[in-house]
Amino acid sequence: MSPQLLLFVVVLFGAIYVFMILPQRRARRSQQELITKLGPGAEVITTGGLYGTVTEIEDGDTVLLEVAEDTEIRISKAAIVRVTTGTGVPEHEDSGPDTAEADADTDNG
Repeated sequence: MSPQLLLFVVVLFGAIYVFMILPQRRARRSQQELITKLGPGAEVITTGGLYGTVTEIEDGDTVLLEVAEDTEIRISKAAIVRVTTGTGVPEHEDSGPDTAEADADTDNG
């Protein structure tokens, strides 16, 4: 086997590793982090394209997802592709009367 052929094979396997295996590992790690941080109140998108809000994390690998008012479905945690807002922590609302007055004061000068 010539040294150039051996070098070509090594470079080819290196390229396959860098362009195929590493991105898959990163994606898998990212998905696992998303699933572990998931909590009630998180708005998510599933692999099937369903949008919903997590209402409960059940034992094992299942989640109750509210997809419409009074309509919940049970799905696998692995079916959740993306969290669109929050991770179950209630968001702080700044729309109270004090905030509106403060905004009016800053607009006037």
